Amino acid sequence: MSEDNVSGKLSDKRFELLSQEYEQEQTELEQSIIKLQAELDDFTADSTKIDKFINLVKKYTDFSELTPQMLIEYIEKIVVHDADYSTGERTQTADIYLNFIGKFDVPSPEPTPEEIAAEEKARRKRAQAREAQRRYAARQKQKKLEEEAKKKTA
Repeated sequence: MSEDNVSGKLSDKRFELLSQEYEQEQTELEQSIIKLQAELDDFTADSTKIDKFINLVKKYTDFSELTPQMLIEYIEKIVVHDADYSTGERTQTADIYLNFIGKFDVPSPEPTPEEIAAEEKARRKRAQAREAQRRYAARQKQKKLEEEAKKKTA
């Protein structure tokens, strides 16, 4: 291309434009190579982790009893979150991170109709207890106001 520019077949302006486009394309390709190499490295690292985890699973086939050694080899860390009281009951969550695969979410089983009914009954009982407590506090407040009014009139 520079030969065409020297021989006069390309104007300087056209040569400059083509040169800029070439440089931009070259930069984009270099960035694409870096991105693809990072993805390939991640894939290779994941494959290695998976192979290590599979070897660990093959090592322990009997889970009828968890031993400290099994826990040490399987669990990377456990993150325990603050307690949550927003539902009226204390609930607390914990995240379990397994070696080689990261955070593990235990699938929650579908509740049975009996469990759903028991939970609804407990929820109604808590609501009734809250309402009874509210009424009691209101009666106590009313009593106190009546006593203060009697003292003022006496």
